[in-house]
Parts: sequence; C-alpha cells; structure tokens
Amino acid sequence: MRIRDFWVRGAVSLGLVFFMVACNEIVATPTAEAAGKDPAPALLVRAEEGDVAAQLAAGRFYASIAVEAEEVEGARREAEALRWLTLAAEQEDAEAQSELGIILVGADGPHRNVAEGHRWLSRAAQAGQAPALFMLGELAQAGEESAPNPVLAVDFWMKASRLGHIGALHRLGEAHEQGLGVDPDDETALGYYLEASSLGYAISQYRLAVIHDEGVFAGRDALEAVKYYRMAAEQGYAPAQAQLGYLYARGDGVVQRYDEALRWSQLAAEQGDADGCNNLAVLYLKGLGVQQNFDEALRWYRLAAQRHHPGAQNMLGTIYLTGQGVPVDAVEAEHWWRMAADQGYAAAQYNVGGMYSRKLSAVLTRDEALDWLGRAAEQGHRSASKELAELQSIVAAESAGARASVEVTEPERTTL
Repeated sequence: MRIRDFWVRGAVSLGLVFFMVACNEIVATPTAEAAGKDPAPALLVRAEEGDVAAQLAAGRFYASIAVEAEEVEGARREAEALRWLTLAAEQEDAEAQSELGIILVGADGPHRNVAEGHRWLSRAAQAGQAPALFMLGELAQAGEESAPNPVLAVDFWMKASRLGHIGALHRLGEAHEQGLGVDPDDETALGYYLEASSLGYAISQYRLAVIHDEGVFAGRDALEAVKYYRMAAEQGYAPAQAQLGYLYARGDGVVQRYDEALRWSQLAAEQGDADGCNNLAVLYLKGLGVQQNFDEALRWYRLAAQRHHPGAQNMLGTIYLTGQGVPVDAVEAEHWWRMAADQGYAAAQYNVGGMYSRKLSAVLTRDEALDWLGRAAEQGHRSASKELAELQSIVAAESAGARASVEVTEPERTTL
C-alpha cells in the first residue's frame, strides 16, 4: 500500500481522518503553495540548513501532495516526505516521529518498514503524541509484528482518547461493542460513539445511524437513524449519503422525496460508493426524481457491479438475459449472477441454479444447480425451495428408474 492509498482509504478505516485534521497540518488537498511539485525554495533552504520546523513542513508537503500523484511521481514524493520527516524526527521532533512512523507502517514496497515505523511511533507516544498512540493500537489489534493483542490495543486507544484523539474514541466503542480486549458492553460502546459523534466524527455518526436503523441495541428507531445519517452525510461520508438517499426513496424515517434521494445518491456515487451507484441506477431505471433513462441506469448498474454490489450484479444478469437495452446474452447473465451468488446473494443463487432446468447455461451441471438452489433455499428463498424440490424429485425418479432397469435386466435364477 502506497502512502496515497494509506491516507486516502486508510484514513477512513483506521480513523486517521481525525489525525489529519487535528494536526492542522496534513491535509489531502495541497494548499496553493503545494500546487507545484516542490515546496517554496525558501522553505527548502531552511530545511537544508537544519531548521526542524522547515524539515517537518517539507515532509508534510511531500506527504500530502503524494496523495494525488501518479505512480512514478508519487513514489518520488513519498521518498522526499520520508527523507525530511526522518531528519526532523532525528532532531527529536515528536510530531515528525509520529508522522514518520505512520507512513512507514502504512507504505508499501521499499518504503514499508513496520519495525522501524513502530520504533518511531513508540518514541512519539512517549512524548504524548495521540496519533502515535492510536496507530500503536491499530498495530496491536492487527498483529502486524506478533499475534493480535486486543487488550494492548485498547490500552493504547484509551491513552490516545485521553489526549483528545476522536478516532480512538470510536475504536473504544467498537471494542466494547464487539468484546475485543474488553467485556462486551453495549452501554459503554454507545457512550464512546456518542462522545465521538458529538465531536463531529462522521464514522461514529454513521455507526450510531446503523445501530438505530437495524435496532442493534434496542428496537429500530428510523427517526434517530436518519438524524445520524444526515450528520455524517453532511460531512461528506459516502456510505451515509447513500443510505440517506435510499431512505428518501422509500420514505422511511423521512417524507418520501425522490429529488433528495437523487441528490444524496449522486453525492455518494461521485465518491465511488457502490450503494450510491446502485441507488442512481434504480432511480434512472424507474424515472424517480429524474427523467427515465435506461442508458444511465445501465451505466450506474455497471459501476455498482464493478464495485462488488451484489444487487447490481444480479440486476445486470437479469438485464442481459432479458435483453433490456442490450443484446440477449445468457453467458454474460450467468457471469454477473455468479458474481452475486458467490457473495451469498440469494436471488442470484436462485437465478444461477434455475439456469439448469431452463437450459440457459452450457457449463452449469445439475449438481451445481442443486447446490445453488439449496443455498438460496437455506436463506428462505421460496422459489428456490420449490425448484429445488422439483429438481430433487427428478433426480430421485431417475435413480429409481435406473435401479428398476438393473433389476429387470438381471437374469432369472432357476431352481433345481
């Protein structure tokens, strides 16, 4: 994983959004000064002269601009970020030590060095750097250098949270919800999520929304779910935007408004969110909140399917089998249905299994069909259960007929 991958994708999954904001230095979008490939010449001169603040600033510059760089140029900028941060870290700058450690454990290829990153993170943690403590917790939980140690992870996150790290609060909520390193405690988990949410942490707001939406701790509360989805969505958190769009389309917890469904789904889809893409596909297919446009619907279904959305994959299979705006192509239909079926999507499992009796597949065996129909039936798919029973009856009848044939053809025994 390159630095750009770690900070763009990892920022959400590891809670580094807070780190990037709280430091008021590292941001994903370079400032006007960062529009070029290098920092201002005066800054580099000071850094070369050993000015630790300038070295830290130069390292941060290259790290932030590497996020948007292409492969070759990004590698150069990553190397420059590591060089300047190392110089600052060696002068005992705790922030540089923390940021250097985070980069080293999250980079890939020649830049990745978990042991060295851990060393710098430990030094920064001793100096009271909350991001370093948080990342040490991540490493302990993941078991990067040894077996996973959730108890140690919780200890690091607790220390980081006391220093104001919001991502650590969220991790403590997860630990108490899932019983990782601590005894499961829904009330304590909820408390941590609420605290992080009140401080503007979108991931905690989204988790609270899901808890209320799915009734994780108590009965479902659609109004509370919408409240927290909206809080996270307004901060640009794509999964929340997609779910808010879905709820507006259904009129669930909100007054049904297809224009709002379209707006929130569009915002999520523009960030590559699979649910947002699928939402848009449905809206364009049915002409809800937007003029019906089958080409647009197909485009968004494809984008969602490519992002492993099982519902979109299943729908694409149906589109290709029925020829809705595309040539009928049973092979393509089977391709998408199998992708969704492999993810456990019951409707797709039924569709794949049903291709056998309908003679729509040149490769599907009867045993495979029985297996797929059985998987769908186990999930409560009624049509799959019915078709499975019918196919099993055919198999049983054939077996019985084969046995009868063997008995008839055996020579009769004569007695003396």
